[in-house]
Amino acid sequence: MKNLSPDERKLLLIQGLDILAGSLANIFVTVFFFSHGDLKVTTLYNIAAFASMTFFYGASGWALRHISSGTMMKMSLVAGSIFYLLLFFLKDQSIAFVFPLGILSGFSGGFFWASYNLNQYILAHSGRRVSYFGWAGAVFNLANAMGPAIGGLIITTVGKTSLGVTNGYLLLFFLVAIINIITIFVIGKLPAHESLDFSYHHILDHQRTRSWKLILGQNAVLGLFDIALGTVTGVLFFVIVKNEADLGFVLTIFSTIAIVSNLYAIPLLTKFPSAYWIGVAGSALSIIVFAFYQSPLGIWAYIIISGLTVPIFNNKLSIVYFGVLDQAQGSWQQKYHLLLERDIVLGIFRTVSFIGLFIFLQFGNEIQLAKNWLYILPVLPLALALLLRKTIALSTLKT
Repeated sequence: MKNLSPDERKLLLIQGLDILAGSLANIFVTVFFFSHGDLKVTTLYNIAAFASMTFFYGASGWALRHISSGTMMKMSLVAGSIFYLLLFFLKDQSIAFVFPLGILSGFSGGFFWASYNLNQYILAHSGRRVSYFGWAGAVFNLANAMGPAIGGLIITTVGKTSLGVTNGYLLLFFLVAIINIITIFVIGKLPAHESLDFSYHHILDHQRTRSWKLILGQNAVLGLFDIALGTVTGVLFFVIVKNEADLGFVLTIFSTIAIVSNLYAIPLLTKFPSAYWIGVAGSALSIIVFAFYQSPLGIWAYIIISGLTVPIFNNKLSIVYFGVLDQAQGSWQQKYHLLLERDIVLGIFRTVSFIGLFIFLQFGNEIQLAKNWLYILPVLPLALALLLRKTIALSTLKT
């Protein structure tokens, strides 16, 4: 890390703190709403959160013309702190306010990632990109792996005292709010940068190439299952293990396996570009196995199969996405509308996935219906892979 600039190191620290805060709390926000309400309450929260995140991510193009990206990042973290403090003070009454809480959470996420991604592009020196993103991946995976086990341990430890489990959740949410406040001070004053060459007319008027339409199609399919799958499996894991510490431990093991997979995906895809099909098969197989075996053994099969294979698929999706971006004309500032369009599509279909899940859960026992919902999902990674293969074939023809 010595070869990185102070600004690059600051970005890595900001990312590490944000990912740690998210991995500490995200799954337990889901379980908290489920425990004090039901799966439909959790789904409503996610509908509000992802609709809001999509809106505010889209609004970032306008906001960045009026405020600095550093200020936007701080605003998002203030909103994130308020979100967790509201959970802390509202306690079990939070379920009565899932929609406004979801909107606040979406505001925080949309503005944070819009501003962070912009600073990452500007401040990460092109000659050090390999080193920077190598460290960024290490920081992301480490923070993501640490959070669930620590969060689950905090809840379970407090739950064994006279304070009870609910206060264990509230203590965790309070600590995450503190981490967000600390991150605001870490941000300090980021270097100034040129404004974007951006207009919403760019999204409406630009000529979409066939490759770009395929990228948008990929993100539409991805949005239909990536986050909703994690939410449903997280709740079903909790129903099976019945303990926050065990749930956190399982998710930490999953993240640790994914770290290994991310590392060997690089040489594997370099030598065998079509190896992403391993990830496609693993994604579909892991869902099928867990759908049929709702047990601790089914959980371990799911996290091992998907943890070892899915990152290979995700890696390839990112490689192809950025390759298509590189083919577009203009500088990065002139391509912001493409980045925005892609994330808006992804956010819209994530919202649609939760709306569909919410409607589906109205027709009987929600846990049984959630299990049945898993039987439908394996077709989506396969559809995504076919779109990816078409994009690769088209890119190959162009070169």
